[in-house]
Amino acid sequence: MLKAAADQTIHRVADEAGVSIVSVSRVFNDYPHVSTAMRHRVLQAARTIGYRPRFVSKPKSIAVVIGHLDILSAGDYKTRLVLHIVRVAARHGYLVEFIPYNAIDLATKRLVNGVIEVGLTQREIVQLEHLPPVPVVLVNQQPRRTAWSSVTSDHYDEGRAATAHLAQAGHRRIALVLDELEGWGVEQRAAGYRDVLAAQTPNDFSPLILPADTLSPLDIARAIIAQQCTACVNLTDNHGFALLDSLTNGLGLKIPADISVVCLENESVSQFLTPRLTTIAQPLSELAEIAVQCIVQGDQLDKHSFHRVLRCQLIARDSVRLLP
Repeated sequence: MLKAAADQTIHRVADEAGVSIVSVSRVFNDYPHVSTAMRHRVLQAARTIGYRPRFVSKPKSIAVVIGHLDILSAGDYKTRLVLHIVRVAARHGYLVEFIPYNAIDLATKRLVNGVIEVGLTQREIVQLEHLPPVPVVLVNQQPRRTAWSSVTSDHYDEGRAATAHLAQAGHRRIALVLDELEGWGVEQRAAGYRDVLAAQTPNDFSPLILPADTLSPLDIARAIIAQQCTACVNLTDNHGFALLDSLTNGLGLKIPADISVVCLENESVSQFLTPRLTTIAQPLSELAEIAVQCIVQGDQLDKHSFHRVLRCQLIARDSVRLLP
């Protein structure tokens, strides 16, 4: 009898709102992809007939699609960014589901409120186009679709600031190490590096950009020394410490006496090494905050497109030597 009464009430609400029973059920069950207009219409109809629905509470969740889990390690860029995302999501009452890019179809089988991309290549990002129409936020990537949001650090300024810091210390032969050579972020870093070198006088050193995806850390270290570089901008997210090991333990060099380095900041490690590393710090906490806010606001306000670029910070420590 109770179920029959409830079914009859749902029919009355549907008739009053002029919508289907399915739409009423989705609103009453707090379905995540119901438009604001539909939700308002159904609830107004319920108030009109004097019915107070008992909502079924479902956990709100964010799918974090992660690239290259095979090289994911404790303390690297993606791990630290994901930790910030989990903290921010929890503060907003959202669960986080982790999905590897090669199992991205799993996101279509869950009622997630949005998707945050972490560490995908441009080829892998294409797979996001087949997901349900929920807010999608790319982190440190340029969006392929106008409906997607993005939040990035200023990769051009990362390359520029690191190279300029070394140039101001008197270095002219500066190498740049990147994870790979193709992709929006690495190309922006390379552009910042090249622009600083081009402005140097005398300009007698050709840019030396070395990819960590095709060269071993020891091969990179040897190439840096072969070109008589006195400094290295080490902006690799995945192979940074391996390169430092090859320079010091592999080739027996001393930092900064033999080679000056500027690396990407790892707040748990960089300041505790000997010497303490001069670094470029991305605002990971703020990147995570904005990415999650895009999902929260998109879910509440049907707002799906937002783009923000954040500045990096150069942290000067002890790994850069001042040349005469």
